[in-house]
Amino acid sequence: MVWFPLALGAALLWAVGGILGKKGFATVSPLWNNIVNNLLSLLVWVPLALALNGFRLPRPTWPVLLAVLAAAAIYQLFYYSLSKGQLSLMGTIIAAFPLFTILLSHLFLGERLTGLQYAGLALLLGGGVLVALPNRPVPGAARNLSWVLWGALGAACIGTGDFLSKFSVNRVGPYANLMLLALFNNLASGVNYLLDRGNRSAPPMFSRRFLPTLFGILIHLAGALLFLIAFGFGPASLVSSVSSIYPALVVLLAVRFLKEKISRRQGAGIASIVAGLALVGLGA
Repeated sequence: MVWFPLALGAALLWAVGGILGKKGFATVSPLWNNIVNNLLSLLVWVPLALALNGFRLPRPTWPVLLAVLAAAAIYQLFYYSLSKGQLSLMGTIIAAFPLFTILLSHLFLGERLTGLQYAGLALLLGGGVLVALPNRPVPGAARNLSWVLWGALGAACIGTGDFLSKFSVNRVGPYANLMLLALFNNLASGVNYLLDRGNRSAPPMFSRRFLPTLFGILIHLAGALLFLIAFGFGPASLVSSVSSIYPALVVLLAVRFLKEKISRRQGAGIASIVAGLALVGLGA
C-alpha cells in the first residue's frame, strides 16, 4: 500500500499550505496564486519527474493530452473557490471532491472497491465534515450563501481534475503526467491572466507579506507531488478519499500549535476518520 502514506502525506502538506495560502489572500489574488504556483511547478515537478523517471517520457496520445489539458484548466479554480469564504467552511465543502472522483472512476475507469472500503470512505468524509465545521456560527454565512456555490464548484472541479489525472497516469505513468501537467498548468494560467482583468496588478513579491503565499504554494506543490505519484500505486477513489482529510488536519494543527480545544463533535469526527482509515486499509 505505497499509495497510503503518500496520500496521508499529501493531506498533511495541503493542510499546512492551505493555512498559509489563506493568510496570503490579503495581498495576493487567486490569479497570481495560480501564476506563481504554475511557474514553481515547472521548477519543482519537472526536474524531479525527469530524475525519478530516468529521463524517459512516454509518447502521450491525444486523449491523454486532452485529459491533462482539461485537468490543468479546471485546477485553476481551486484558489478562487478557496478565497471566497472562511477556510474551515470552504475546506469542508471542497473536501467532498472525492465523491466526484469516486463516481467518475466507477463509471469510466471501472474501479470497484470492497464493502469495507466503501464503508471506510463514508466514515472518512463524514468525519472530515464533523471536524472541520466551525464551533460557532460565522457572521453573515447564513445570509450570504455564495460561498456554498463556490465550494461546490471547487469540489466538482478538483474531483473531476483528479479523475482526469488518474486517466493520464494509467496511460503514461505518474512522472510523465507530472511533466505534462506542469507544462499545461502554465498554459492555463496564461488564459487565466487574459480572462481575469481585474486582478492583473502584480503583488508585492519582494516583501514579507508575500512570504505566506510563497511558502504555502511550495508546500501545496509538495503535497500535490505526493498525491499525483500516489495515483500510480492505488485507485483514484481511495487516494482522493484519504487525502481529503486535510481539513481535519487543519483543526488538529490548530490544537497543537494554537492551543485550541477540540469539541465533542470534533472528537467524534476524528474517531470516525481513524475508523475510516482502518477500514480502507483492511479492505485492501
